[in-house]
Amino acid sequence: MEKIRLVQNKINPLVLPVIFADKLGYFEKFHVPVDLTVTETFQFAQKSSFVAGDVDAMMGDLTFYFDYRQHGKDAFVTTDLTRTIQLLAKKGAPKEGLRVGVARKGLFPFFMAHDLKTVLKQPEIVWINNTYERIQMLQNGEIDALVAIEPFITDILKTQSDTEILWHSKNSDKNMVMWCFDRKFYDNNVETVTNFHHALEAAAKNFNALSADDKVLQAIKIAQYTPEAAENLRHFTFEKQHNYATKDFELLADFLWQTGEVSQKYHTKDCLRKVF
Repeated sequence: MEKIRLVQNKINPLVLPVIFADKLGYFEKFHVPVDLTVTETFQFAQKSSFVAGDVDAMMGDLTFYFDYRQHGKDAFVTTDLTRTIQLLAKKGAPKEGLRVGVARKGLFPFFMAHDLKTVLKQPEIVWINNTYERIQMLQNGEIDALVAIEPFITDILKTQSDTEILWHSKNSDKNMVMWCFDRKFYDNNVETVTNFHHALEAAAKNFNALSADDKVLQAIKIAQYTPEAAENLRHFTFEKQHNYATKDFELLADFLWQTGEVSQKYHTKDCLRKVF
């Protein structure tokens, strides 16, 4: 039985089920050997660690998966994730011609073609890959809105009281975030991968059942969050995991193919595996 090698950043709340499963014994209960390294901040370069074969699994938005495949990484998508992508704007900003700060790579073009086409009219897209730079530009009035994930959104709402949420990906009928595993690792360790997801589900369910105060305390005591960072989790709830939906995968695969973002058409039979 091989260990699942993982490198994840602690600041992303979606990593918490992994940390809790590790620290609270859920991996042990479900017989899942894990070699977990937790970093303190977002390490976007760690995506290349998956391509290089240094880790066995990654989470992120589904565009990451297609990027991995384009760089030669053979992998399967297993489950979806809790959705935290949001569009935040200055209160009262005109919805037509809104200056929106967005990372060049990611789901925004897809969402504009689907979920956001009724929310925004002729937005002016400002490409800013670094989330912290987007936040600063919003504060300086250089942009009117931005796309980001948690915990950044909650931080902005706290520090920039003149902002509001225009759209949350949880309101979508699609889920575009996922876990994926190296193909060879998955094929050799199907039961381990299945149990990994069951352990994460158990840890998330445990967290969801806690009171708001206890959620904060667990983040501090178990995940070693600062009190300030833990406060962002006071009302956080994890969505139930599902096998990744065929229709969602095909929708994005078609979009990326039609827009020339990928060099080949990817098919669910070759890319998805069920664990529930």
